[in-house]
Amino acid sequence: MKKILVLCPTQREYRDLPAVARTLGCELVFDDFGGGYFDQFLRINPDTSRPHLDILALIDATVARYRHAGLSGVTSGVGYPGMSAASIIAQRLELPGPSPSSVINCEHKYYSRLAQRQFVPDAVPSFQLLDAESTQAGIEAFPVFVKPVKSCMSINAHRVDSRDQLRAIARSAVMPAGFIKPFDDMMKACTEYSLHASHLMVEELLEGSQVSLEGYVFGGQVQVMGILDAIMFPGAISFKRFQYPSALSSVVQDRMRDIAQRFFTGIGYDNAPFNLEMFYDARTDRIRIIETNPKIASQFPDLFLKVDGLSSWAAMLQVAMGEQPTLRSGEGNFAIAASCVLRTFADQRVLSVPPNECLLELATEYPDALIEIYATPGLNLSDQMQDSHSFRYGLVNIGAESERELEAKFERIKRRLPYRFAPTAAAANAAAS
Repeated sequence: MKKILVLCPTQREYRDLPAVARTLGCELVFDDFGGGYFDQFLRINPDTSRPHLDILALIDATVARYRHAGLSGVTSGVGYPGMSAASIIAQRLELPGPSPSSVINCEHKYYSRLAQRQFVPDAVPSFQLLDAESTQAGIEAFPVFVKPVKSCMSINAHRVDSRDQLRAIARSAVMPAGFIKPFDDMMKACTEYSLHASHLMVEELLEGSQVSLEGYVFGGQVQVMGILDAIMFPGAISFKRFQYPSALSSVVQDRMRDIAQRFFTGIGYDNAPFNLEMFYDARTDRIRIIETNPKIASQFPDLFLKVDGLSSWAAMLQVAMGEQPTLRSGEGNFAIAASCVLRTFADQRVLSVPPNECLLELATEYPDALIEIYATPGLNLSDQMQDSHSFRYGLVNIGAESERELEAKFERIKRRLPYRFAPTAAAANAAAS
């Protein structure tokens, strides 16, 4: 039986992967690889007091631990540090996997843009690098979109409408040194790239329909498994839901597949999954890449299962152990599926979350619903992983036969989830003063 090492598993991997592995006849070995070190930086108010992680020493220790474990592959549902480290470990253990340089190329937003300019120039927005300490030079017109060269979940990404606003947010927009340094250390050790990740990217604002392409590269062949629509809250850059399959025309989707093929082939990315985010602007008929990710999005496997009858986790595991992934289309129980976000735009203190009895009752009534609770009683929503613009407190994955049915189903479930919130202490003090 083939054995796969899974680095940095989240609750989703612990929950979903064992069943998928059983159907594939393989064994999983979970390794926390750094524990909660990286998660502490993905809060709105991160804890920066801990010593920096020596990730190269951790990689050495991981290679030594598993050198004689009979592994057939190593993978992760997390891009950084998961797939970044997995690519290095796979290379050193002579297992299938992408080259470290191609993974870093995806993860480092500036080098990714340079590669896009080379291989898919028709799909690249205008961009420039910005030193967070020097925000005066080079930006001629606003508004622009500013984001860190290295981040996660759109953390510290902002629309910026003036130079004064840019000055105000520039330094704080860079991720903490403790988050960046392990990335820089891997980049320096395993690639020829030299630009450290404590920079910002300034890009033109993109408009239109946002989508995610989920796929993999195996044996040099790029395969897009599906394209999902990212539906945003009005006037915000926070996701309302991801919906599969995309409503874009087949012609536009084929153009997106071609861009994915040219980009990943161009950078030499192989034997690994990917997620490629794009905008399609119907007014100009132009497609632009938002970002490239060397992993599948862990929010989506259940949506593929609902519509196609096969979780995209299967492709992640199969390609990791050097097997051609299985593909299915339209063999699931639903015509469409969506991952709907429970979100608020004001920080709140969590008093209580839906009890297990409530979740069990909903599971009986809606057996296809997959409900995730993110809020923790006694904490503020900002104490947990957030995107800098809003506050997630849950997720509901559901299937339906139409978009109208899907939206109504989500609203019924949402009303049955008894969260209780209160103003944060800061908000209460401000109201009293």
